Amino acid sequence: MVRVILVLALFGVSCTRSTRVAHYPAPHTAVASTMSRHVENAVDLGEGDVALRTLRSRLASDPKNLEARMLLARLYSERGLPDLALEHLRLANAQFPDSVPVTLALAKTLREMGAPQEALKTVEACSKRLEEPNWELLSLEGVLEDESGRLKDAESAYHKAVAIEPGRSSLHNNLGYNLLLQEKPKEAEAEFRKALEIDPHSQIAHNNLASALAATAQTEALAELQRGSANNAVAHNNMAALLIEQGKYPEARKEIEQALTLRQNLPEAMANLKLASQIDGKPATVPIHKQHVNLWSHVTSGWDKLSGHKEIHPAAQNPQPLAASTATGDSGEGK
Repeated sequence: MVRVILVLALFGVSCTRSTRVAHYPAPHTAVASTMSRHVENAVDLGEGDVALRTLRSRLASDPKNLEARMLLARLYSERGLPDLALEHLRLANAQFPDSVPVTLALAKTLREMGAPQEALKTVEACSKRLEEPNWELLSLEGVLEDESGRLKDAESAYHKAVAIEPGRSSLHNNLGYNLLLQEKPKEAEAEFRKALEIDPHSQIAHNNLASALAATAQTEALAELQRGSANNAVAHNNMAALLIEQGKYPEARKEIEQALTLRQNLPEAMANLKLASQIDGKPATVPIHKQHVNLWSHVTSGWDKLSGHKEIHPAAQNPQPLAASTATGDSGEGK
């Protein structure tokens, strides 16, 4: 798979996909048995978990205690019981349908559990109840529309969010990403530059701007990747990933070679080299790194043998690394 660096800031929206949300309409089924086990496990867990036991006690005495219910949902999620977390979030949403934090938490959980359409309906229902539009709900709406392939609807949601919060870098980045998906690189570039004006250190915006530039300004795209990364080898590898996406395999190989020259056996670069080889049919040749020869050391070594003295060259006292020693794979935060 191509290592794509197009990434979308999601305002805390996790991209983890887990089990699709299950419904339990009838007893004596495999699903019902699974739910029963979840409940039993939750009871067993709660008996020995002071935090869970305390929160359950607070809810038993006050079912409308929103803080306790939200904390309990989070604890169930952290303990690997997402179904119970979801049920508590649904109860909270039913009791407080106008609460933006509750709606966001429920919608994000539904999205994580593979129910994006239900998540979108949840967001839209809350938005209709509010007297004023909320930028967080609009942003999440845009993300969900993007993932459903309704790019125009997503663009509209992002524009509304930006109109409310024009000084938020991540919103401009999300809009730019959407425009990039619509094959509007110039408009996308403008949004990414706005994002960087607000937050010059945003690695995501640097990477996405490079993606927008890659088709027409390869040198500038590489420079943008280098500005967004502390590791030059990773920047060259990410440039290779963009070129592979564009079908420019010879240029991609040059970038991969440069990355591997700077950082031998960089895993991301090795993976992209293998991918390029599978596509263009050419061998996955790793560049040979020639050992640096220090002429002065040869001269002093010969003199040492003749004189019996050993001289240390100044450069040997403080050796400088030839390449960056770490690589994190600047693929950014994933959508």
